Amino acid sequence: MAIIHLSDSVGAGGRNVRPDVLAVQTLLTHRGQRPGAPDGLCGPRTIAAIKMFQARFMRTPDGLVGVNGPTWQRLVHGTIPALHGPGAAGAIGPIGSGLNLPATPKPPSSGPAVPAKDPSMTELLPKPEKGTFNVGLKAVSNKMMKEMFGNPRETYSQDCQAMSNAKLKRNVVSESVGPFKATGLKPAVASLKQVFSEISIALPLLAPRIGTAGMLCCRYQRGSTTAISNHSWGTAIDLTINGVLDKRGDNKVQVGLTLIAPFFNKHGWYWGAMFGTEDAMHFEASVSLAEKIKAELS
Repeated sequence: MAIIHLSDSVGAGGRNVRPDVLAVQTLLTHRGQRPGAPDGLCGPRTIAAIKMFQARFMRTPDGLVGVNGPTWQRLVHGTIPALHGPGAAGAIGPIGSGLNLPATPKPPSSGPAVPAKDPSMTELLPKPEKGTFNVGLKAVSNKMMKEMFGNPRETYSQDCQAMSNAKLKRNVVSESVGPFKATGLKPAVASLKQVFSEISIALPLLAPRIGTAGMLCCRYQRGSTTAISNHSWGTAIDLTINGVLDKRGDNKVQVGLTLIAPFFNKHGWYWGAMFGTEDAMHFEASVSLAEKIKAELS
């Protein structure tokens, strides 16, 4: 059976890595193929979609997506060179550059010029099917966060206010995580650095287009007068692509967010696209990451 090979962690037995498969399925959909709803499983529909895509530039499609190979490169950026005979194809517009996550990552030495914006990254896809993201992760509750970290401050409103909890305050940092500066609890910011380090290698043209609409912000959740936003603890962040904020609650998500979500999930960040009310711009510490952050506080 044809398999996807994107990560060095794929062994001789051909084990697929779920985030790799999700990324390929998302890119195939964006390229006009029909692999089905992204589910992270390399089934017959995904393989058929890979082969259909490969038919544009390969004489004999094999259904394989290799480490930084021609199929991956053409999925994420490049222009397909003209071929003679069956399988000849023209150009595919740029989406962004991509690469696997090797054990010792090395950025590509050259690549296409980075335009000011890549509109394709803010194009909208349907909200992912249940069970395709946040696998193995559990969302935190207000009760859990209060028990774990204490109350960030005594009173709240819908507006951002300063943190007053002395213990939490001494653990707050403002540091560059790569494409922007983030302010939050130090272990959470450190985790973001790891996430964006991997994104910058895997998707070097998308990474610099990622911005933030805020991390630490002590306030109520939208529309509530009782529930506290997880931003209040500095353990949640809202992201933009090309300066555009994904609209909350429309059950559609930006292409760029679907590509970076697996990297966040890998490090324990829960993606808000899977909330009951879709909030794709939002990533927050899951239960497992919150416990890790708590253990690392001074």
